[in-house]
Amino acid sequence: MYLLMTINAAFLAAVASREVPPLLSMGVPAALILVTSLRAAVWLARRRDAPSIAAIRRQLRGTKIAAVVLSLLFGLWGLLLFAQADPLRASSVALYVFVGAIGCCYCLQALPSAARLVMLFGAAPVTVQMLVSGDWYLFGTGLTFLLAAVVILRTLATNRSAFSEVLRSRSEMSLLLQALEQSQEHYRYSVDLNPQIPWTSNPDGSICEISPRWTVLTGMSVEEGMGSGWILAVHPDDVERVLDQWRTALQSVDHPVADVRYRLRRADGRYCWVRARSYPRRDSEGRIVKWYGNLEDIDDQVAAEAALRDSEERYRLASRATNDLIWDWSHGTDRIEWADGGQSIYGHAKAARGTSVAWWRAQIHPEDVASVDAMAARVQIGECDSWSHEFRFRSGDGSYVHLLSRGYVLRDENGRPRRSIGALQDVTQARRAEAELRRAAYHDALTNLPNRAHFAVRLETALTRAHGDGSHVGVVVFDVDNFKGINDSLGHGAGDAVLQAVADRLSAGLPDSAIAARLGGDEFAIILPDLDESAPSRIKRILETVAQPMTIDESVVEVGVSAGAAIWPRDGADAEAILKSADLALYTAKARSAGDVESFHPELRHAVESRNSMLREARDALGEERIVPFYQPKISLESGQIVGFEALLRWHHRERGLQPPGTIHAAFEDSALSTQLTDRMLERVLKDMAEWQERGIETGRIAINGSPVDFRRDDFAERILSRLHALDLSPSLLELEVTESVFLGRAADTVERALRTLASEGVTIALDDFGTGYASLTHLQQFPVDVLKIDRSFVSRLDGTNSSDFAIVHGIIDIAQRMNIRTVAEGVENEAQLGRLCELGCDIAQGFLFGGALGSSRIGAFVRGWPQARQAYRFHKTDPERPRSSRQG
Repeated sequence: MYLLMTINAAFLAAVASREVPPLLSMGVPAALILVTSLRAAVWLARRRDAPSIAAIRRQLRGTKIAAVVLSLLFGLWGLLLFAQADPLRASSVALYVFVGAIGCCYCLQALPSAARLVMLFGAAPVTVQMLVSGDWYLFGTGLTFLLAAVVILRTLATNRSAFSEVLRSRSEMSLLLQALEQSQEHYRYSVDLNPQIPWTSNPDGSICEISPRWTVLTGMSVEEGMGSGWILAVHPDDVERVLDQWRTALQSVDHPVADVRYRLRRADGRYCWVRARSYPRRDSEGRIVKWYGNLEDIDDQVAAEAALRDSEERYRLASRATNDLIWDWSHGTDRIEWADGGQSIYGHAKAARGTSVAWWRAQIHPEDVASVDAMAARVQIGECDSWSHEFRFRSGDGSYVHLLSRGYVLRDENGRPRRSIGALQDVTQARRAEAELRRAAYHDALTNLPNRAHFAVRLETALTRAHGDGSHVGVVVFDVDNFKGINDSLGHGAGDAVLQAVADRLSAGLPDSAIAARLGGDEFAIILPDLDESAPSRIKRILETVAQPMTIDESVVEVGVSAGAAIWPRDGADAEAILKSADLALYTAKARSAGDVESFHPELRHAVESRNSMLREARDALGEERIVPFYQPKISLESGQIVGFEALLRWHHRERGLQPPGTIHAAFEDSALSTQLTDRMLERVLKDMAEWQERGIETGRIAINGSPVDFRRDDFAERILSRLHALDLSPSLLELEVTESVFLGRAADTVERALRTLASEGVTIALDDFGTGYASLTHLQQFPVDVLKIDRSFVSRLDGTNSSDFAIVHGIIDIAQRMNIRTVAEGVENEAQLGRLCELGCDIAQGFLFGGALGSSRIGAFVRGWPQARQAYRFHKTDPERPRSSRQG
C-alpha cells in the first residue's frame, strides 16, 4: 500500500507541477512521500519479529491510524489540485486521485475497516466536490466514482468474510492437532500401565515377540517363550484344548480369531487362569502377515465367576418367589398387599395401598378367570403348594398386560392356607415378541406374503382337504424375468419395489380361496384349491395381471414372469412332489423362453433325473480319477504327415467301461464341473506331452478344448501358461479349440484378452464347429484365430451330390485362405471325402479314415507306424493358383 501511495503521489505531482504553485505541486507530495516511506520502513522492520497477539492488535490499530492520516493528506492534496487545475484537466486529476485510493483500498482488503477509511478520506473529498460542482459532466463522473466505491467496499466485505473463515479453519485445525497429540500421549501412558502381556506371532503361529511381563508372570525368560516354548507353561490338562483352538484359528479363512482360557504356571509354581486373545493383520492381498495378541491374568475373575454361580444357586433356592412385583395374600382377610411400584407397572393407584382379592379378580381378563379360579381351588384344597400361572390383567389405562404369577403357600397346623407369597412378572413384551417372531417365521418381511415355511403348511392343509372331498389342487411357481438385470441397472431398491408390486398385484388378483407366497428371491408360488377345467385360463389371467409394466424413479420397467404349473394328485402324490413338479415346469419354461408358462408332464422329470445323473457321474469320475484324454490324429493333406492330435475327453464308467463325453454333457453346462473337467484334461494332456517329449515322440501340436465357462474366470490363459512352464513345455506345442459361443455375451473382452495372451506366447487358437453357431465373420478379424475347423456335419455329405454342402465347405476354405488361416476338416471317414477336401485345398483332416481316438500309451506306436500306413491314402497336391495358408500350424 505504502509503495502504491508513493508512486501515486510522485506521478500526480509531476503532472500538476506546471499548473499549480511549487509548494502545492512539490512540497506537499514530498512530505507525503516522506511519511509514507517512514511508515513502510517501520512495517518492514517488524517482519523479522514474531509478535504476540497483543502486539499484532497494536500493529493493526497503528495501520488504521496510518491509513487515516495518509489517505486524509492524499485526499486533501488531491482536492486542492482539483480546485486549482485547468477545468479540462480537473477530471483527470480526480480520476487519478480516485484510482490511487482504490489501489490502496485493495491492499488493505484483509483489514476492511482501514480500507473503508482510505476510501472515505482519500476519494471522498474529490468525489463530493465533483457532485456539488454544478457541472453535469463532473457530476456524472462523481456519481460513477460513488457507485464504484460502493461495489469495491462490498467486495472487500466478502473477501474479509472468506479470510475470517480461513483463519477460523486454521484455528480449528490447530485444536485438532493438539487433541491428537494429547490422545497419542494418553495412549502411550495407557499401554505402559496395561497389566496384560502383549505378543506377536508369525503366520504359522510361532511366537516371535513377547512382553517382558511374561518373565514376571511365569518365571520363564522371553527366549524360552519364543516359538512354541510357551506351551511348557500351560497346564497339562489344557494343552490339547488350547492347541486345537489355536490350530482352528490358523486354518480359519472367514473368522481367524483366537480367544481361549487356560491355566498357566506362575513363577512360584502355582497355576492361574489366563485369557489369550489374538487377531491377524493382513496384507493388501488378504494374506496373514502377523498375529497380534495379549495374555490377561483372569484368575480373580474366574474365582469371582465361580463364587457368583454359587451365590446365584443359593439365591434361586432361597428366593424363587421374588421377581418383578411382590405380593402377599392373607387368606384370613382376603387382602393382597403389594410391593412398591404397583402403580408404575400396572397404573392402578390402589395397588400401592393393598387390594382385596375380589378387586384383583375383577381385573383379570374374562377368558382367563376360569383358569385362575381353578388354580386357586387347587391351592385351597391342598393339591399344590406352589404354582406358576399366566393370565391377562387389565392395567390402569384399560389395556391388558400378560402376567406370569408364581407363588408359594404357607399352611397352618390343619393344612389350611394361611398365607401366600409370590411375584408377578410382566411378560407382555415377551408375548408380543413371540407373536412377531411367529409372524416373521411364517411371513416375508418385504412383501408381507407367506414365506416358504408357511406355504408348505398351507399346501399340506389344502392337500388334506382336497383328499377328503376329492377335489384337485393347482400349484403355480413363477419368478420375475430378468430380475437380476433390474437390480444391476436400477439398484436393489428398484428390485425391492418390483417384488412389492408383484406381491400387491398377486394378492389383488387372486380368488379368495387361493394362497400366494414368496418362496425366496424373485420366486413366488400360488395354491389354487378346488381346481376345475378353467384352471389354465385362470392361471393365465393371474399372471397377466402380475406382468404389467410399472414406473420406478421415472423409468418404465417391463415386468415379465415365467411360470410352471402342476396339479395334485396327477403330478405328485404329496406336497413335496407337487412343488417339485411345478419347479421342474418353471425350469423348462425359463429354458425355453422368458415369459412362458409350462405345465408339468412326466418327461420333464425324466429330463431332470437324467441331468442330475450326468452331474453325479461327472463328480464321481472327477473324484475317482476316471477322466482320461484320448487323442485323434490330424493329418496334413499336402504332405500326409502327422501335424498334431486333438485331445478328446473320455471317462471310465464302473460298469459300462469307457464312455464318450456326450454321456455327461450336462456337466459341461455346469460352471463348477465344466471348469474342473477342463483343468483335469489340461493336467493329463500336459503330463502326456511331457512324457512324449522325454521319449522323443514327435506328436506336433496337441489341441485341447475350452468352453465358455472356462473364460468366466479371468485367469484362464495364465492357468494354461503356468502349467506349460512348470513342465518346461513350449506353448507352441499346444492348440486351444473354442466354439463360436465364447465370443458372444458380456465376457467377450475377457475372452479376447485371454486368447491374445495365449497367442502372444505361441499357443495357436482354433475355432471349432465353424459355420454352425451364431458368431459374425468379424470375429475372425477381432480375435486371434489361427485355425478354422469345418464341422463334420458339412464334411459327412461331401461324398454325395449335395451341392450346397460342397459350396459351404468351399466358401469356408476360401475365406480361410484369403485371411491366411489354416483349415481342419473333422469327421473324414472315406476316400471320397478326402478327395474332395484335397481338391478344395483344405490344409488338415482328422477322422476315422486315419484313425480313431487313441489312449496315450498307443500314440508312440501310431507315430512310428504312420510313415508306412500313409501309403494307403492318396494325398493330392494343392492347386498352384490357390496357395495354402501359411499361418503357423
